[in-house]
Amino acid sequence: MVETNVVVVRFVDQSKAFQALSVLKECNAQGRIGLESAALVERTEGGALRIPDGADNVGPIGVLSGSLIGSLVGVLGGPVGILLGWGAGGLIGGVFDADRLDKSDEALTVLGRAIPFGSTAIIATVAEPAIEVIDVEMGRLGGEVTRRPVGEVMAELEAAEDAADAAALEARRTLHEQRKAEHRASADAKKAKVKEKLHV
Repeated sequence: MVETNVVVVRFVDQSKAFQALSVLKECNAQGRIGLESAALVERTEGGALRIPDGADNVGPIGVLSGSLIGSLVGVLGGPVGILLGWGAGGLIGGVFDADRLDKSDEALTVLGRAIPFGSTAIIATVAEPAIEVIDVEMGRLGGEVTRRPVGEVMAELEAAEDAADAAALEARRTLHEQRKAEHRASADAKKAKVKEKLHV
């Protein structure tokens, strides 16, 4: 059975990552895998993900055009990724638990941890008739492969987006309440001053 997976291949040597992208394209041309899209990314020391110059990426990545890979790069390179894979469950719970992160097998957590600070990786969506093809080819180049089923990743991305929207809404509500309380306190202070002046 052919499985479609999100595959992250991490490299210490950036030149090997460029080489690996070419190897994946060759495997696709030979029909050994079905490469749908792929992005070569670097995680900066600050935690953000960026696409290095000269990366000959595959598929509709462009301005990370809302594709699965684009969304993944956005989430793993944003605040979620800076916490190194704080997955959708953590966002929804609203509690940062480092111990839970180390043991979590949520797709976003696992994929986030697969791209540590200062490393280069390929993130790809691939139909894999046999996972050995990518494992063997990437292993030859010193790549470390992590994969999760596309369905799992998509579900967690949707949950993470919903959680982020809910968090933004709650933040706006809290700010509104805070401002109302400040205005009320300011008005009360003015009234107290007036009463003081009038010796009421």
